[in-house]
Amino acid sequence: MKKNVWLLRPLPHGNDCLNEFLEENFIAVGYPAGKSFSNLSYNVLRETLKNNNWEEGIGNVNILVNSMQIGDLVVVPSTNKKDVYIGEIKSDYVYSQDLDENREGTGYPHQRRVTWLFNKQALLRSDLPHELRSSLRYPGAVADLTKHYLLVEQLINGGIINNDSDLQQRAWKVIEDLLESDDENIRLHAATLIVNK
Repeated sequence: MKKNVWLLRPLPHGNDCLNEFLEENFIAVGYPAGKSFSNLSYNVLRETLKNNNWEEGIGNVNILVNSMQIGDLVVVPSTNKKDVYIGEIKSDYVYSQDLDENREGTGYPHQRRVTWLFNKQALLRSDLPHELRSSLRYPGAVADLTKHYLLVEQLINGGIINNDSDLQQRAWKVIEDLLESDDENIRLHAATLIVNK
């Protein structure tokens, strides 16, 4: 059976839940709607979200509820922009009714149980191969990273992943830092260098 790899940011319902994810072995998305999303078709799920003013989250919710599978891998980047955690999904969709509230500190009832790899220790984003680091720049909450499955599998199995020379690595770091510049022309030039690699 083919496994998938997913990006999931640890910010369900605006809460930075990374520590809770790690301590309690789960991942989650927000979108409290007062009910479980088990066995809902895409259209019913979208209508349910729309009725609760969460329609923009249909892609995130549908992936967590319907697309993720037991055995898939999940890459969770920390908000510190340095650390990355990898886990393996161990459950079907789980609904946590006590977190189904639209208020600060809660609001992320839609979950999956995971086993964190590397004994819950972070990997440094800078040690990841360039292709995977680039995909982690995707701004959304959830994304399909399956095109990087072989890289992630090598990483899990202890293979040498980042085979860029030290000089190349340092050059890419400079370019990545330029993406955060206040000067629009500098950001555009850095983005062009990355896209044209």
